[in-house]
Amino acid sequence: MAKTLNLRVHKRSYSENSNLNEEILINQKDVSDVVVGDVVEIYHIEDEESRLLLQVASLSDEFQQKGIVSIEQSIATTFQLRAYKDVIVKKVDPKSVSLDLVEMLFKDQYFSRSDFWRLRNGIIDSCVYLNKKIEHAEMRPQVMEMWSRGERVMCGTITEETRIVYRSSTAVVQIFIQMSSEMWDFDILGEDLYFEKALNGFLTDLFAKWKEQNCLHDVTIVLFSRTFYKAQSLEDFPDYMRDCIVCDYKGRYYQDFYRIVVQNERYDDWTTTMMLLRKLCNTYKDKILNYHRQRGHKVPVAYNSRAAQGNFLETLNMSLNLFEGYYIDRNFDRTGKVAVVITPGAGVFEVDRELANITKQRTIDCGVGSDLVCMGEQPLHAAPLFKFHNKHAKNSLEVGDDYNIPHWMNHSFYISKSQIKARLQGSFIPRIKPPPEFFEAQRRPGDRKLIAHSPNQSEDEDNFPFVDYDEYDAQIWKLPTPNSTRFGSLKSPYHARREPQTLAEAKQIKKPRKRNVSDEYSSFVIEKGERRGSPAINIPTLARSSSTEDVSSSVGCYPIVKKISSKESNNSSETEETYFSRRIVGSAESPVGYSRRHIHQAKSRRALINPFAPSRMQFKMTSNRRRWVHAFPTDPQGAAVQTHHFHVYNKKGSSALLEKLSRESAKMSQLSMDMKKQPSFTVQDSSEKCSEPSSLNRAASGLVTEEKEFYVGSVDSCKSISPTSSLQNLERFGHSSSLGSTNYSSTMDGGLQGGRVLRHKTRENRSYLWGPTGEQEWSPDMTTGQDWFPAHGCQTESRLIKPILTADIHSQNFCAGISVDWKSLTMPASLPITTDYFPDKRSLENDYTVSQYTLIPEDVNSEYYSSPPVSEDDRFYRRKPLLVTELFRELISQRLAQGFQIITKMKATMRSQETLVGSSPQYPLTSSLIRARPRSGPQEEIYLSIGLIFHKLTLSGQTIQVTQYRPRHEQRQLKYLYRYRFQVPDSLGYDISTSEFRNEKLENYNWNYLDQYICTRGEGDYGLLDPLKYWRARFFLLPCNNPATKKIIEGNDRCDIYKTKSKQELQQLISGFVRFLETLNKIRRTAQTRRPKQHSGDNVSTTPSTDQQTAQTSQKEAVVLSTSMPSSKLVEAMRDPQTGLPMIPKQTGLPENCFIAEEAVDWCIQNIQEVKDVGAGIHLMQRLQDEHYVCHSSGNAHHKFIHGFYLYNIVSPKDKPKSDMYGPVYNYLFQNEWCEVSILPVERERSEIALFTTDESPCQVSELWVDQSCNDWRTLSGIDSGAQGWGQLAGSRVNLCAIKATLTHKYVHVEVDVNNRSDRPEWASARYHAYYSPNAAFELQIQWMVATGSILGDLVTTWGRKAQACGFHLLPVPGDPFALPSAPDSDPLRGPIFVPLDIASLSQGGKAIFHELDSDAKSKKLFHFQDEIIKRYGFMPINVCVSPTHRHDQTDDQQQYIHCTGGMFSLIESSHLVSPKVVKTTPSRFSKKSAGELRKDYIARQNSNTSSSDVVTKNKTGFLWSWNFMSSKRWRSPNTGDESFQDKMLADFRQFCANENNRLTEFWNDFKMSAL
Repeated sequence: MAKTLNLRVHKRSYSENSNLNEEILINQKDVSDVVVGDVVEIYHIEDEESRLLLQVASLSDEFQQKGIVSIEQSIATTFQLRAYKDVIVKKVDPKSVSLDLVEMLFKDQYFSRSDFWRLRNGIIDSCVYLNKKIEHAEMRPQVMEMWSRGERVMCGTITEETRIVYRSSTAVVQIFIQMSSEMWDFDILGEDLYFEKALNGFLTDLFAKWKEQNCLHDVTIVLFSRTFYKAQSLEDFPDYMRDCIVCDYKGRYYQDFYRIVVQNERYDDWTTTMMLLRKLCNTYKDKILNYHRQRGHKVPVAYNSRAAQGNFLETLNMSLNLFEGYYIDRNFDRTGKVAVVITPGAGVFEVDRELANITKQRTIDCGVGSDLVCMGEQPLHAAPLFKFHNKHAKNSLEVGDDYNIPHWMNHSFYISKSQIKARLQGSFIPRIKPPPEFFEAQRRPGDRKLIAHSPNQSEDEDNFPFVDYDEYDAQIWKLPTPNSTRFGSLKSPYHARREPQTLAEAKQIKKPRKRNVSDEYSSFVIEKGERRGSPAINIPTLARSSSTEDVSSSVGCYPIVKKISSKESNNSSETEETYFSRRIVGSAESPVGYSRRHIHQAKSRRALINPFAPSRMQFKMTSNRRRWVHAFPTDPQGAAVQTHHFHVYNKKGSSALLEKLSRESAKMSQLSMDMKKQPSFTVQDSSEKCSEPSSLNRAASGLVTEEKEFYVGSVDSCKSISPTSSLQNLERFGHSSSLGSTNYSSTMDGGLQGGRVLRHKTRENRSYLWGPTGEQEWSPDMTTGQDWFPAHGCQTESRLIKPILTADIHSQNFCAGISVDWKSLTMPASLPITTDYFPDKRSLENDYTVSQYTLIPEDVNSEYYSSPPVSEDDRFYRRKPLLVTELFRELISQRLAQGFQIITKMKATMRSQETLVGSSPQYPLTSSLIRARPRSGPQEEIYLSIGLIFHKLTLSGQTIQVTQYRPRHEQRQLKYLYRYRFQVPDSLGYDISTSEFRNEKLENYNWNYLDQYICTRGEGDYGLLDPLKYWRARFFLLPCNNPATKKIIEGNDRCDIYKTKSKQELQQLISGFVRFLETLNKIRRTAQTRRPKQHSGDNVSTTPSTDQQTAQTSQKEAVVLSTSMPSSKLVEAMRDPQTGLPMIPKQTGLPENCFIAEEAVDWCIQNIQEVKDVGAGIHLMQRLQDEHYVCHSSGNAHHKFIHGFYLYNIVSPKDKPKSDMYGPVYNYLFQNEWCEVSILPVERERSEIALFTTDESPCQVSELWVDQSCNDWRTLSGIDSGAQGWGQLAGSRVNLCAIKATLTHKYVHVEVDVNNRSDRPEWASARYHAYYSPNAAFELQIQWMVATGSILGDLVTTWGRKAQACGFHLLPVPGDPFALPSAPDSDPLRGPIFVPLDIASLSQGGKAIFHELDSDAKSKKLFHFQDEIIKRYGFMPINVCVSPTHRHDQTDDQQQYIHCTGGMFSLIESSHLVSPKVVKTTPSRFSKKSAGELRKDYIARQNSNTSSSDVVTKNKTGFLWSWNFMSSKRWRSPNTGDESFQDKMLADFRQFCANENNRLTEFWNDFKMSAL
């Protein structure tokens, strides 16, 4: 019932107790029929178009104003609702205003696919409006767009059927610009070069849109090209070039080049980058073509390839190698990944078939968005288009090329402003560009010769296989008829005609034949008993000969079996069906591999795709084709469409359009209409008379689909799309049935029933070979490059389909349209979490293997339920297991996070075709067990899919059953080895590298193991393993506030000004580190419980005040503590509340009188006379522990006293046991919850050490080394002494944190959701350094499978703030800063930079430095020298050394360094000589080599284009330098510097190492003088 109320507005208050935090305030007495949760509609009487929908969240008694409705101010402004005006308030049915699709935008957040699903579940049955900010579990997206029934709307309600698309304005974007030869050609108007069109046009527009939409993407820009060489053999190349020269299938030699312009940069302003791009593009061609030219060497002539011949797929795989490692080096402020390729061509590429298969599968499985933006003109055929390499063309006769249309790629054609201007002026713009050969032939008409009259052809005249191509094509293009035999008519003229024996005879009998699009296709009937392959899955064939492999495994082309129902009934049984099989045809089928003598007797082969009529192609429906379909809006008929693709049609002007058609075109269209009347295509019954009218604009769009969105992969899902219907019958057909589609009767299992009206028949599942949606029919009139279209007189049901009319282009109704898919390029969408495809019953039985396992949480966690925790401390260590419903939700979440999609609308559809394991022939005896299981409690079932793998999760009572459907014939593991040259930013040349592309075998993922891990919360026998692809984020804790950094930022010329920290500064870092660990361990201490400390080294540089001296003197006069005193007296002094140890306040999980080991040692040094250093303090505390006055907080009697952040407690004298059986019950879970770190003490000043003559290693000098014989934390903790329960409790459940621990690293659980903001239990673990030294960085790596990205990101941000207060900064770092591009799971376009050290300039009298030493001693001294250089530039080691000579004995794991600002890394390689050899990148490159050997090879290949570096005779001495690409603006501060600071550091470091201005020589002299 509608009510008229007066409108007020209010500002939202975020106070919990205020009612002003609601969107709408209304008095319940005014709307008595409205309850909490109802949706109301609000609008002005005079303006009914602007209507607002809001959901009533509360009906507070505080709002008592009658006749008033108050709306939040920003909402009222958005919907133009005016305050103090009357509005209509009406309750509406949520279903009537439900939304089909909602697009949500988020920024600076990380969402996993699991988070998407949980967010969606949290907002179901809620009302949303434009720009509404949603918050759920710390996830904060904003509503961007909404669609309902093909229209864009401003508000609506979200239901179970609503599809939600998530878009990110902070994604990882890789832009690849193809620098093929066309880049230096003029465009079709002759005004701009194509690279000018790409830079000044497209990229300028793209960056402007990013700025307009406030996007801050993580961007990498790469220029790439393929360079061919005019050479006949590899011997034509100099030796230094041969490492990277590749020969293609045509015998051409080439190299691929990649120039990385910017890498992982986030700029607000891209002007500087555009200037750099223009500079590089102007010089790119000359530099690449002349890159290898050297004096005294002859190099073959080089030329750039055309766009079609370029390294397009290789480039996409480069990005996929990076994107597939999305779970490694996880950032918390970016989501989404997209690869954008800019090409000057028209979207046609000549590719390798196997590489195309790998790329397609990897792109689909990974869920990566791939956008192709073409600068060329849109062709008259479907694009993008792949033309497969014919590797056996020399041995066979190829008739027609083999094409493929990649449906998994989004594409656009960019139109420049000059082209728009030309169209506005009415100029004709052609859509094809003549090839260069055409113009060359026009210039030299006399040189053109007919091949048929060539003299050299006459000798082979008798051996030439003649084919009457016209007759051959006539058979290929025939439509199937029921009366045709299996092998076709034997009286066919094609077979009956005598084969010509000579060329002259062939000319006489060959007559031109006119071919129409209405010609019938050849077909044959399959016998009933013949074995048929299921169309739902591609069964790989066995090994076949190489001559036939090219043609028989075309991507996306399969033989189709079409099921035709009888006329009497729509539900005929399979025994009554007749099956027709036709070859998929396009261009003429190729007789490849036919014998030259028996060419007409060869077996039938798969035909090819016709790129000029892709909508007529039959193909099988698979889950891959439906993977992205839920990301697109739908038109009024429910078909998914891309908004930047639109058709040309005119509803009212069909007759005028008809007059423009030629008579021949009309005749062909009429013939195509007549084909629909054939019984083999249309099955009519009485229900056709009841067909509802269909408007013309609905039919002409060609976007007709069934209302039901669920696809079943039966034979019926393979649709044959007929040619466009005759325009002469437009008016008649516009009122009878859908235009442009063939009316089949659907006979899907569980589908349509007999007697239903034709409406449900014509809206059956339509799927097209072309396009990402699979529901858009392609035609030459479909454009993606129109930046304008007149809208005068436009009448359409949908805003998605834009009609282009012949209105006045200067009229006011002339409006701007859509050219490229700017939305995808600006705010890329993540892979949808839902899909609608599932294989049918027959396919499941024949083509899939089924496996099942059952999870019963009560049994798995029986230990917890049999002896539940009783105290609060017990509950702290033993967390409650997941409930069965929580576990069921989490199993779904984990599958979504790994790329699975939920199959929607399965309940009703699958009821009739559900296949239990008991009904499968593989498991005939298990059905009774399944049926016998009691089904009490919650009941739920869900289906998920990825690729050809399907999972069914069933919740029944307290049992969860997991059913896995895997292909019976697994996909082959395809590998492709690739060699290329690349140049990273700041590198001086193109380096050689290799990369391997392979498709992942998804069926090998161990889901059973992961489900057990989830069931036990990661605390049982199942821990995190690398094959599980768990998420990880690595951080370093570094000291900040270095004065040298500030000087360099302020403009100091030199950067080698960092000084060694004093002993006092190092002690302050240790104190700050202890405070930081208190934060990690959630220990809450007040100022009273953490008294300021006075370190033993303080009196060296500081003098205490008079008051402090007086206090200390009075304290010592009162009680003089000594090690000779009884231990009880010392413990009593420690417990003194005024002068004793600073105790930790009592908190859950810790005993009383708990203290930190480092603070106890420091207290001993300050208060006990004989204790002068850390060693003496440790000895005293160990004495107290041996006498049972002190105990480790875990209760472990074998745990020794360890200096650092280790927790101990003082045992009360009355509780002190009298026997040696000391200690409370050992808590074996203590290690899991508390982060304990051993701290290496600082014993001496660095300036006291003579660096040149000392025999100590740099580790010993910096006090970084750990003597494993006496300082192994594992031995001191009692692990090796057989302490009960350390790794295992009473022989039952293991302690994974203890088992996985190593000498240098430990593990601990992380409580992610501290404030209980999530809607599920969450947990993570941390891997951290077991030792800390103030001279080195401290590592903390978070690992998780069950955590919300936003919540975990907030936790890390909190740690970062606490670290700053402690004198540190916490920065993200990559897992392997020096990962080589050839290493698995690494970025193929990222590599460290080698900075050589000019040690030759330090030689004196012709003698090298350290010449008097042997090889090993020389290596150590040289390493020491390099160590001092790198520290002078502010670098510090990333870890401690586990032995004094660790950095020399283990050359595979050299010491890495990180700059104190966290922005740069450096590595010193071993200086041992490499054996002379030619360094080649061969397939053996992937053999098992150590990391050190791989880095040596990488260094040896640096700038290997010179002739002197082909044979490596000595090792290059220097440094590897890399950038911290994980450190974004979010983490930067004045202590970290900016990009200009980092560039200055590298430039100055290079000058220093090159001995410019004798700086290296001066440092060498100072280094030697340190011994004096």
